[in-house]
Amino acid sequence: MSAIVGEILTFPHGEEKIKLRVFGDEFYARYESIDGYTAIYDSELGKYCFADLENGRFVSSGKDITGIVPKGITRHLKEDSSEKTKKFSKRYNEIRPNITDPNIEMHESKYDSLHDIDNNEDMKTRGPSNGLLDNMSLTNGDVLGLTVLVEFADKFSSVTLRDVDEMLNSENYHKNGNFCSVNEYFKTISSGKLNYRNKVVGPIKLSKGIEYYKNTLFVEEAMDILVNDLNVDLSQFDSKQRGIVDAINFLYAGETLYEKNLWPHNSIINLEYNSVKTHFYLLTSLGRNSGDLSIGTFCHETGHLLCRFPDMYDYGDPDREDDKQKSQGIGAYCLMGSGNHLNNGLTPSPVCAYLRDLAGWCENNIILTDGVYTARHGDYNTVIRYNTDKTNEYFLVENRTALALDRYLPSSGLAIYHCDINGSNEYQDGTPSRHYQCALLQADGNLDLENNRNNGDSKDLFKEVTGIAISGNTTPSSKQWDGVDSGLTILDITVPGENIEFKVQIRQ
Repeated sequence: MSAIVGEILTFPHGEEKIKLRVFGDEFYARYESIDGYTAIYDSELGKYCFADLENGRFVSSGKDITGIVPKGITRHLKEDSSEKTKKFSKRYNEIRPNITDPNIEMHESKYDSLHDIDNNEDMKTRGPSNGLLDNMSLTNGDVLGLTVLVEFADKFSSVTLRDVDEMLNSENYHKNGNFCSVNEYFKTISSGKLNYRNKVVGPIKLSKGIEYYKNTLFVEEAMDILVNDLNVDLSQFDSKQRGIVDAINFLYAGETLYEKNLWPHNSIINLEYNSVKTHFYLLTSLGRNSGDLSIGTFCHETGHLLCRFPDMYDYGDPDREDDKQKSQGIGAYCLMGSGNHLNNGLTPSPVCAYLRDLAGWCENNIILTDGVYTARHGDYNTVIRYNTDKTNEYFLVENRTALALDRYLPSSGLAIYHCDINGSNEYQDGTPSRHYQCALLQADGNLDLENNRNNGDSKDLFKEVTGIAISGNTTPSSKQWDGVDSGLTILDITVPGENIEFKVQIRQ
């Protein structure tokens, strides 16, 4: 799941509910009360309490976060960087995809074998297989996923199988304000190339209460019930007859718990039933009721599972002393950044042009030379490209006017991306050796995304511009990452709308 930056979410608090601000992701998160006091869950009390610091790490004060502020407690406490790194690394190593199965097919990759992969290279912010994550992608044709509804011994859901089936598979789906169903989303973004449907089963009942599964992953127990008790034939979910299930999705009862093993995530679990293996899985919640169902997180995690898209934001690499800083990457301007959260997940951002192109979804490839061009909104079958003298580095142009799936973007206008399939979304530096795979050239030149100030603002995209909008001498610029002038100048951009015209001049 993409990082959360200050969103207000609801958590269980004894017999009641509480709203907290959340900062972080499935690897490390910090929680604050609405008025800014750091909160920590006290398992003995079963409530969130004011956090205090002890030797640089959070400890519970034992005082309910909804009560009077204890003496000496200050706002916005943060753990020491060494403590954060330790917790991040522990959690990351627990759920990071660990590629060990020799039966898993891969993209053309720089690795000679699966066992040659460096420990750091499986972070989901890097795309070692021509810009994508390793393992076989399923971006074309008919794919049937398996979605399992899960209840705990002490928690059931009012959300029905039909509710979930409609959200995943229906045509003209708009319940709860969703823009469309998951199936319709991927059909739209892929221009009809990917038909991803799901068979929904359950609910199945786990043996223990919800607290137990915060610390113990329930996936294997759920699979045993599914196959051994319900006699589900896993071979029907193997679209390529590889002996491997394409995608398994677990939706657990109740509101989303942004804690440990119940924080929405995707990872790998290698099990085998009747000669069919499991591999990738997705885990997220059903919500409090059917009114909570939204497609955003499901679509984001599907981007990893099926399409092998990397995360387009920066975790801060726990294994590198020179890269502890997190950043927003492409921000809200892509499903694989933080765009899955737009409109509370009801209207997720489209997959950006960079990833659509890597997925093979863009049949119409427009190469920019001198001339006047029109970028059409929602033309997901087209990529508008300017090639540099390096095969891995190029610029893309896309109409991101605030319409349809782009309606809730923080900005509206023409997007210009600087792309390098050999880059890493870990690297916000913008230097020749350390830069993003896909950097949005923010029109105001402030680098707010790189500096983690926000996940997008109103000045990021190019609105109407008379004269030069971007060149080798502007900020932002169209220089290559090595500082050499790429030769690209874009000027005379028209107002945002269904069609945006712009002029291109190429300097030789």
